[in-house]
Amino acid sequence: MKNKITLAALAVLVTTASAFTIRNESVSPAAVIAASTAGNAAFRDGLYMGKFASQNANQYLAATGRWARAEDRASFAAGYARGYNANATFSAAK
Repeated sequence: MKNKITLAALAVLVTTASAFTIRNESVSPAAVIAASTAGNAAFRDGLYMGKFASQNANQYLAATGRWARAEDRASFAAGYARGYNANATFSAAK
């Protein structure tokens, strides 16, 4: 019985300590953007297509017409720009 009480008190202590640690932690803007775009199919598609175009030395042409909604088109264009420019920067650094 005493072990169960000790274990319960320890669990409460660990939970409280972790809650304070998480709350005091600052989150970078890049992490927020990465988290918000991770589940966005249009952004991920644009990221892939941008990297692919840059790797094959194609001109910058984000074909946003493949997405119907305006929000998806904007996400695709943002992903395409990030993928194209990130790969171009990486290639130039080699």
